[in-house]
Amino acid sequence: MERMFRFCINTLAVFVAVVLLGIPALRAGAQEARSVSVRETQLRESPGFLGRVITTLAYGDRGDSMQEQNGWTQARFGDSEGWVHTSALTTKRIVLDASDRDVQEAASSREVALAGRGFNRQVEAQYAAETGLDFQEIDRIEGYALDPEELLAFLQAGGLSLSEGGR
Repeated sequence: MERMFRFCINTLAVFVAVVLLGIPALRAGAQEARSVSVRETQLRESPGFLGRVITTLAYGDRGDSMQEQNGWTQARFGDSEGWVHTSALTTKRIVLDASDRDVQEAASSREVALAGRGFNRQVEAQYAAETGLDFQEIDRIEGYALDPEELLAFLQAGGLSLSEGGR
């Protein structure tokens, strides 16, 4: 249990470091196609985790990027335009349609979640069997969601601020 706790803390620390210490960059240029490379992410009105959510994007959604700024990519997905954290995007085309001739087998949402942990079903089962770990708590934690407006109110009530770009 202690190892799992340290793993969760270390994962959280890496995430916070990426968000808060992201390398500032502003690159404008030609549009480039990007795919969402995480289970889901938000398209936001401004480049920051507290920006109003325009829509939620799913793994494999494809859009065109326009510019990057402080770890965020301005992009258009269908009729919606906004900002997505750059770490949630890839230039690779992701295909989930099993009828597409480019794919042998579509990925399930469970496989996408495991890949996000660096696992697949077989690796997770083997690791759980060898260590006796139960991943139900991790699955439960991954299900938590924070309302950005509630988070902003919490930060303001505590006298804290978070400027655009997560800095």
